[in-house]
Amino acid sequence: MSDRSIGIVGARALPSQFSEQVSDIVRYLLERGYHIHSGGALGADQFALQAVISQGACSRASIYSAWQSVSGFPRQVQPSVEHFLSHGGSVVWGGVPLRASRSRVTVGLLARNSRLVRSSFGVVAFMYGQSSGTRRTVLEAVRQGLRVVVFLCGGGAVLPELSSGRWVQLHCGVFGGAFIFKQ
Repeated sequence: MSDRSIGIVGARALPSQFSEQVSDIVRYLLERGYHIHSGGALGADQFALQAVISQGACSRASIYSAWQSVSGFPRQVQPSVEHFLSHGGSVVWGGVPLRASRSRVTVGLLARNSRLVRSSFGVVAFMYGQSSGTRRTVLEAVRQGLRVVVFLCGGGAVLPELSSGRWVQLHCGVFGGAFIFKQ
């Protein structure tokens, strides 16, 4: 685990209207010396990657991939991943080959999320709709004792229920409106 790395995760279906909010969080973290981790998917991951690129901070970010190559990423994300790599970004490659079965892809994506959590000091999540992958990632980060901040972005998104601890709403700065988990 790195004490200066924050995972930015969230729903693939996160509407583009949240791109600026994701970018603001990435900028805030980079300005404070954090390294950004993300998953390279559509939605929140893509917005985080675009923010890293636009701020010229590729060398201060890592993408955690389920795939063995750039070709595994969604087509809309591939050009950004290639740019990211050519400008000093790093990818932690997974083991899922192209044209893998749905079950193999699912296992690979879950493993990617676990690697991202294990390598991070904290997680900022943008939840939209059911977002089961984001929900699992948030729960895993809480179980690992990481700092976890969640933005509820609509579509019926709700905070994960936990048997201990509580969610506390934040009221200031770029995190205003988000919830932090407190043990």
